[in-house]
Amino acid sequence: MSILSRFKQGILIAATGAVLGVASAGSASAQQCPDWQLNGIPISTDAETAWVPQQYTMFAGGGLDLSQCGEIPGHGYITAAPNFSISYDARNMGRDLEFRVESACDTTLLINDATAQWSFNDDTNGLNPAIRLSQAQSGRYDVWVGTYSNTPCQATLITETFEYQPPVCPDWSLGGAQLNMVTGQTETRPVVAGGSVNMFDNQCGIQAHGYVAQAPDFSLYFDPQGQVSTLDISVQGSCDTLLLVNDPNTNWVFNDDSNDLQPRIEIGDAVAGRYDIWVGTFGSATCDATINVSAYAPGGMPPGGGNSGK
Repeated sequence: MSILSRFKQGILIAATGAVLGVASAGSASAQQCPDWQLNGIPISTDAETAWVPQQYTMFAGGGLDLSQCGEIPGHGYITAAPNFSISYDARNMGRDLEFRVESACDTTLLINDATAQWSFNDDTNGLNPAIRLSQAQSGRYDVWVGTYSNTPCQATLITETFEYQPPVCPDWSLGGAQLNMVTGQTETRPVVAGGSVNMFDNQCGIQAHGYVAQAPDFSLYFDPQGQVSTLDISVQGSCDTLLLVNDPNTNWVFNDDSNDLQPRIEIGDAVAGRYDIWVGTFGSATCDATINVSAYAPGGMPPGGGNSGK
């Protein structure tokens, strides 16, 4: 557990009554990116109280372009300081904690949780975002409600607890459309990129973002035939796509935007076995795409110019 995580879990915020308003945007001019240490409007709640939805009215949006903030996931416009800093007591109930927004405009949601991990969502419910944290632990949750455009609007943040439900995550065991390949071959297939699994929620233990299906789109069975080979996987889509691969040793490999808005993964010295491949999207909408998979030995041309655990 990191020092930041321990610090956030130890913060106690005094309870307040009904909260109306938004954290000051004045600090945004001095800040490049969201900073949970700036503190938002303090709220105190617990797993039992939030069994009944708790509502907090506010103005969504801000002057910071989240897409320019590197390691922090997401897009849209927010303030530097959180809108709310919520002190949550799980009361050893093991419940899921959901944050959602209701608004007449296109809003986004960014959370820094009690373990100092970031989660982002856009458009789960129409144009409104929602994030459900599985078995949320006690601690401080800093919440930013942003807007997709740079125009602020009125919004309502809602917190609610639910009985625990295991998160839906990419599952290689479900299998995808079968591809068979040896070194020297290339396969090109159409695919609908995206899915309902929100990797921005950071609930799956996979270093990735965007939206994918639960089952892989393809299961590639690769035989290098004794040659040292490179697997080259790339996507061309009509939207901002991404690639997620689970290799024969069940390691995850992710890429977004190697070629402008299109992803590419090269796996050197690729071992024999099964590679499960997801073609995802950065946004929640699906789109038509084409995947190209090539296997080549040293001296071979990539497209455009062992023992296993499965």
